[in-house]
Amino acid sequence: MPRFPIAENQISNNEAVITGPDYKHIVKVLRLKTGDQITLFDTSSTEYYGKIREIGKRDIFIEILQSERVNTDSPIEITLLQGLPKGDKMDYIIEKATELGVSRIVPVITQRSQVGERDRKKRWERIAVEASKQCGRTKPTLIENTLNFNEAIKSYAQRELAVMLHVDCEDTVKNHLKKSLQTPQDIILFIGPEGGFSDNEVLFGIEWGFISLGLGPRILRTETASITVLSVLQFHYGDL
Repeated sequence: MPRFPIAENQISNNEAVITGPDYKHIVKVLRLKTGDQITLFDTSSTEYYGKIREIGKRDIFIEILQSERVNTDSPIEITLLQGLPKGDKMDYIIEKATELGVSRIVPVITQRSQVGERDRKKRWERIAVEASKQCGRTKPTLIENTLNFNEAIKSYAQRELAVMLHVDCEDTVKNHLKKSLQTPQDIILFIGPEGGFSDNEVLFGIEWGFISLGLGPRILRTETASITVLSVLQFHYGDL
């Protein structure tokens, strides 16, 4: 059943009204008709099940038949600090990180970032919402404003677990998880762009309380590293 986000003020007296881009998607792409069933969700973790009562020229009116609280959010809060990669790789990272339950993503300009079009926040927010529709989340991943490296380190240091991935680090994520006795609820994961972090960046991060860890003998692409470690963290601490 198709799922669409909706604000609480769009629902009144067991009726919801859909407008804007979602109206176009429902009518032009999905070609839903009067009587078709649809699922709506809001950021308070409530899902609404209904059917299309009327399709106007700009609005769709949904009769709400049932609603329920759902729990699809991760029990741990993960913030992904992502060094800006080349091209459209960030789109892929945001989509998959949203599916994996990441709470927020912070784009970061590092020493080795090759920044082209800098302000793509609206596009990334749309990707997070679309991924939330697909995977059953009611709270899309929050896309923060782009920070430079020093700002990111200072803003997100001193958390329960703050990790920087560094290809030359002998201590690995696997070894750290084996030795760790804690179950952190607030995790910061910092992934570099192509080429990783410079040695100076790693040293600066460690000075501010980040742990430098590697991923074993093979060098992974930035988008592979992000999704791999997020999956490991959700498996070890979360709900995978």
